[in-house]
Amino acid sequence: MIRLATIIFILFVEIFYSNYYYSNDSTINHNVLLKNTQDIIPLKNLDTLKIVSLNFSSNNLNVFEKSCDNYSKLDHFHFNTFSSKRITGAMLKELRKYNLVIIVTDTIHLEIANMINKISFSKKIILNYLGGNKLEFEDIIIKSCQAIIYDTKIRNENLSYAGQVIFGGLAINNYLKNDLSENFRIGDGLTTKKSRLSYVNPKKLNINDSLLYKIDSIVKNGINNKAMPGCQILLAKDGHVFYQNSFGKHTYDSLSKKVENSDIYDLASITKIASSGLILMQLESENRFNVDSTLGYYLPKILDSTDYKELIIKDVLTHQAGLAPWIPFYIKTLSEGMPSYELYSKLPSSIHKNLVAKNLYVLSSYRDSIFERIISTDVNKNKNYKYSDIGYYFINEIIKRITYTSQDKIAENIYNKIGLHNIGYQPLEKWDLRRIAPTENDTFFRHQLIHGYVHDQGAALLGGVGGHAGLFSNANDLAVIMQMYLNKGVYGGDTIIDKKTIEKYTSSPYYNSNDNRRGIAFDKPVRNGAGGPTCFGCASMKSFGHSGFTGNLTWADPESGILYVFLSNRVYPNAENHKLISMNIRTEVMNVVAKACNYSSVPKIALPEDLH
Repeated sequence: MIRLATIIFILFVEIFYSNYYYSNDSTINHNVLLKNTQDIIPLKNLDTLKIVSLNFSSNNLNVFEKSCDNYSKLDHFHFNTFSSKRITGAMLKELRKYNLVIIVTDTIHLEIANMINKISFSKKIILNYLGGNKLEFEDIIIKSCQAIIYDTKIRNENLSYAGQVIFGGLAINNYLKNDLSENFRIGDGLTTKKSRLSYVNPKKLNINDSLLYKIDSIVKNGINNKAMPGCQILLAKDGHVFYQNSFGKHTYDSLSKKVENSDIYDLASITKIASSGLILMQLESENRFNVDSTLGYYLPKILDSTDYKELIIKDVLTHQAGLAPWIPFYIKTLSEGMPSYELYSKLPSSIHKNLVAKNLYVLSSYRDSIFERIISTDVNKNKNYKYSDIGYYFINEIIKRITYTSQDKIAENIYNKIGLHNIGYQPLEKWDLRRIAPTENDTFFRHQLIHGYVHDQGAALLGGVGGHAGLFSNANDLAVIMQMYLNKGVYGGDTIIDKKTIEKYTSSPYYNSNDNRRGIAFDKPVRNGAGGPTCFGCASMKSFGHSGFTGNLTWADPESGILYVFLSNRVYPNAENHKLISMNIRTEVMNVVAKACNYSSVPKIALPEDLH
């Protein structure tokens, strides 16, 4: 009976987690790369590509399409007939706005070959040929396609593998076991290198996946105790995502939408590392910014003759510049507890451009009032470590002064370059409201449910684009940013940030002098192992990340290779709900991950019999 129970449990775990993991084991894949003109695979410079996939096969290729969607924004069309010139013409017309076409088919007859040839006149083509049949009309196909991937079997693992190979999530090094055509013979096959995150089964990484079921228990217990309505969790190791799952709903309402991996959360203070820190590091890599300079150097008109003028930016970003922790700017915009219509308007106008919440626009000039309020607040001369958002109002302005562009646009340029379309500011301009998790039912300031607008009041007064808050994302796109940091600034074959700059910002420059654990913009583990963003022994001192007030945490460890993203809306419906923290849900999950990966940063104590 015990043995039978064990077998049933193992089968349960296999079935249960098959919904959570991307199954991908290159030992069972039969994909072969037969052509790769100018190394088009893996794709680079995604910001220059407008990509569409065309399914000419009789099979459902959702797995292939979803695999591609992890890397960039694609459109997907399915055509299984070319019975008329009208259909063919309509398809060619539809393709005008794209410059790269990925064609997937299990059959190549004359109509398809001619169609591929027509498309090739103005587009680059990657062909994913499925099914194991001999390659017909190969002269036309070879001439028309920049890259050809061949797969002898139509199976989900191979479809996912092909999508990941195209975008560089996985390398390919297979070869033909039999002749395919006159030009492609047994033994033929090209190779590529991995350049982006992949999505694999944890067994491929020697991870003890039998422990990971505990994550489900931890999260469901949190949801049942109303620590948060729902959440997303993504786990990766050494550049391979081995767990990605969503739990719960957007709200506690039984009819509320279930959380999906594509849904969007308010990142709150993670904005500091996924936008502000990211931009500053890129600017410093380009010698356009120096974190060792003063605030006054970049903002002389604003800060001249103030105590803020001489503050070192590195001190500001490590929270030891003596700044106030927080200033409730919004309070002075209220009249009898409601937004004052001397400052606000229900409709946008030439002077009311900053959208604060639904049907609520503030004077664009109120930005000046925010800086006046900051400057009138004294700087603490005893510059001990004290967490503060205030410095990031200056960072937001510095970015604009250096680049002559608003922070959201600069961040978006970086995201586009690495293929990210599920991260950014101003969420209602980008995504359907149904994809965005709501945050607080604000009864103090905006007097409405905050849904699709930034939760942070100060960032809201800036029109939703702050240096300290305002960024929204799903777990996948945030993970890409963190993996780029683990890659020392390189992602998808592109160098986004200089390696030395990454190392500088993710270190703890002041720990030895005053026990300030913070990196430059990044948070770091607590050295005594208690009360910090990580659980004791879960992460090395080289690790880095940040948490967010709305219920988020992301962490990356160069020593273990582990990357962790936890997104939630624990502030729904009330920001005074601190159960997520008191129940240690995020760190408990982190602890499970460390054990499953057999990692501990705690030095092992040698026993007497081990000493020689």
